[in-house]
Amino acid sequence: MTPEGCTDFIIMRISHFLRQSATKQAGVTYLFVMIFVVVMSISLLGVSQQWSVIMKRDREAELLFRGTRIKESIERYVADYEVQKATRPNRWPRTLQDLTKKSPKRYLQTVYTDPITGEDFDLIKVGEELHGVRSTSLDSPYDQVHFKNVTTYQAIRFESTGVSTNCQPNAINPLVQQNCPPSGTTPSDEKGASPEPTNPDTSKTAP
Repeated sequence: MTPEGCTDFIIMRISHFLRQSATKQAGVTYLFVMIFVVVMSISLLGVSQQWSVIMKRDREAELLFRGTRIKESIERYVADYEVQKATRPNRWPRTLQDLTKKSPKRYLQTVYTDPITGEDFDLIKVGEELHGVRSTSLDSPYDQVHFKNVTTYQAIRFESTGVSTNCQPNAINPLVQQNCPPSGTTPSDEKGASPEPTNPDTSKTAP
């Protein structure tokens, strides 16, 4: 073999070796990239699930707060009837807007919406009388401490019975009551919002 031929052979072998090395490196790099993508996907899935639980807990806490405020506002509205019946024809409110009127007294600062659905609450009525509210969502509650023994948000009823309570006006803020039962309770159940006693009705008013 001539020196020129030997040189060409060596260059060819070196080129072949480099191409093989590049191919192996590319394969290894691709494998590492795929492993990285899988690991990141699993991590993001876990974070997404945790964030979903956090958001659901926040909405449930807001549901408990809003529903309880509406229930207590209705109870105060009914309790004040005897001293206001000269200027108020109804013992019970007809709408949530009735609770927000300044004259003769505001019982609720605003008409709350359902934090679970972002829409209006389902009104619980007896005839034309507004007795409470509930969510329209058929999802299952995550919080089984305040919402135990219920399978859907719709089954949670924030309903006033009209029974007098020991609530007294706060001297500093008359809109805030003191000595009241715990939030979300009813006379028959002081551990949380009252569950739906019968099959939930999907209509906008409850009989």
